[in-house]
Amino acid sequence: MSTSLEGWPDCITLTIPGDPISKGRPRVYNGHGITPEKTRQAEMLVAEEFRRQYPDWQPYPGPVGIDLMFWLETRRGKDWDNLAKLTTDALNGIAWVDDRQIIYSGVNKRLPDLWVVGERGIRKHKTGDPLTWHGHHYKPHTDLIIRFYQEYQPKPTETK
Repeated sequence: MSTSLEGWPDCITLTIPGDPISKGRPRVYNGHGITPEKTRQAEMLVAEEFRRQYPDWQPYPGPVGIDLMFWLETRRGKDWDNLAKLTTDALNGIAWVDDRQIIYSGVNKRLPDLWVVGERGIRKHKTGDPLTWHGHHYKPHTDLIIRFYQEYQPKPTETK
C-alpha cells in the first residue's frame, strides 16, 4: 500500500460476503428507539468482517470517501440509501471515528439479470438459476472502497 498520509494508506478495500441487508427502521417503545434484530446482526457481520480483514486497524480521524457496490440476490426492492446506511453505521468507531467524516460517497446496486441463456436460448431468469449481471456470474456480496483524505494544513510563512 502506498501512503500519501503518514502512516495511513491512500485507500482500503473490503468485501462482505452474503446478500446485502438494508438498514431497518427503529421501532419506538415507551419513547426509546429499538434497532431491529436483523439490522443489528447485519451490522455486526460488517464490523466483524472489517476487523477480520484489518485486525490492527485504528479508526481514521480525518475525512473519508466511500464507494459501495451491492451485488444483490434478488431484484426485489432494497433502497440504495438504506443499504449504504447499514454499512456506514456498522463501521463507526471501527474504520472511521464517525460517519460524519464521510465527504464523498458513490453507491451502486447490481441486480440479477432478468434474462439468461438457457438450454434452448434466451429465457426469463428463474429461481435457482445462477446469479448473473450482464452475463457474468456472481455471488451476493458488498464491495467497499474507503479513501482517506488529508485535512489542509497551511505551512507557516517566514516573516522578514
